[in-house]
Amino acid sequence: MYSKILLSIGYLSAPFAGPGSAVLTAAGWLSYGAEARKPTFAGIGLIGLLGVAGILTGYYSGAEGLAGTGGVLLLLYHVMGIAAIWMLGIKLNNNALKIGAVLMAVAWLLAVAGASSVNEATKTASGAIVDWGGVSWANEAAKNLIDKIGGTPAIAKAFAAAGAVFASLGFLSLAPRGEAAVADEERIFSIGVY
Repeated sequence: MYSKILLSIGYLSAPFAGPGSAVLTAAGWLSYGAEARKPTFAGIGLIGLLGVAGILTGYYSGAEGLAGTGGVLLLLYHVMGIAAIWMLGIKLNNNALKIGAVLMAVAWLLAVAGASSVNEATKTASGAIVDWGGVSWANEAAKNLIDKIGGTPAIAKAFAAAGAVFASLGFLSLAPRGEAAVADEERIFSIGVY
């Protein structure tokens, strides 16, 4: 129960709370993994908490290498968190979680495309000969429209905020653990009475 509250508040505060949101969601995943006895989710939460701790320790102790490692862990945590939301949405047939995961993933892709990182990465990796799956081509074609709408950062923020709201609603709508087992038990006992 606490994990749902932590995850819901953490994702809902994501557009505003920054690092505080990462701490809340990571604690939520760690708690959810413990409650559901799913070490994968607990591991995701642990990676997030280690990332935040690494960045803070690195900044305050002056160890840039530690801050950099924490940053990589926190980026990994965010990507794994989106994948975990998608997996839960599929497993529990929760449309709000699925929509939230898709919107957050699109926000990440827009953020990368807006920084021209996709274009540079494909050109560097292929020696400017091959455009993997038309990614650079699509990036160039979409750039003008995206700039007219308000720019990639603004659109990415909107998608991230919408995804966070859907994820929060999805976590709030999850049934408490063990509720199905209680319903099955009540049904069995009611059969025995008649």
